[in-house]
Amino acid sequence: MKFKNQIVGLPVLSIIEVAYLGNVQNLVINPVNGSVEYLMIEPEQWYQERYVISIKDVAAIGQDAVTTETKDKVVSITTVPNAIELLHKSVGVIGARVMTRNGKISGSVDEIIIDDKTGKISACRWVAEDKTGLIPVNLVITFGKEMLVVEDNFEMELLEDISLLENYAPAIIKDDVPSLVTEVDPLKYFDDKQKQYLVGRTVTTDILTEQGDIIAEQGEKVTQEIVDRAVAADKFVELTINTRE
Repeated sequence: MKFKNQIVGLPVLSIIEVAYLGNVQNLVINPVNGSVEYLMIEPEQWYQERYVISIKDVAAIGQDAVTTETKDKVVSITTVPNAIELLHKSVGVIGARVMTRNGKISGSVDEIIIDDKTGKISACRWVAEDKTGLIPVNLVITFGKEMLVVEDNFEMELLEDISLLENYAPAIIKDDVPSLVTEVDPLKYFDDKQKQYLVGRTVTTDILTEQGDIIAEQGEKVTQEIVDRAVAADKFVELTINTRE
């Protein structure tokens, strides 16, 4: 198990050629199955195209380096459409607000823990004011672009230390919760649930477009029309944060 910050920055080396292939710049995450699918490799010069390596082609993620069998496993990102598609989704998890299934927003994610053998996200580190803890992945419903949707009781099942993940027995996922490994689009699921949650709530501050047009006024009840206007103006998250019951 490794934190993201233990992987980013590591040099990537090929075993056969003993060649330096660049440094890990970022992790490319698939939000559907909750896993790292590619490591993005930082080019030696800023103007060079970016490269990626599939997590399946990584031999090991060690303390001092990431290794792969041969240098041809590191390829131009332009030759991997799936990697480009995942980058467009921009699901990085770190920095995401944490929202429970019933619509309570609490804290955010400041780190993720990855199984360095499979690439699966094992847990997300949650921080909120003076509280912190690890959210095991079985409590995660959706990895969204700006929100992590989790089970309502997640605070009761937080883990204190990364070593506890190895012996952690995940709870059985309920049948009515979409699994991360199904074909359900987690981003669409999140959007639908969030829109349902917003309608009827009270706006706590004026929400404006970038041009200054009013989307919703303070004290106004959220309607589907307001939600649609916020989405069109890319102010959906701002509307979400600035509402109350």
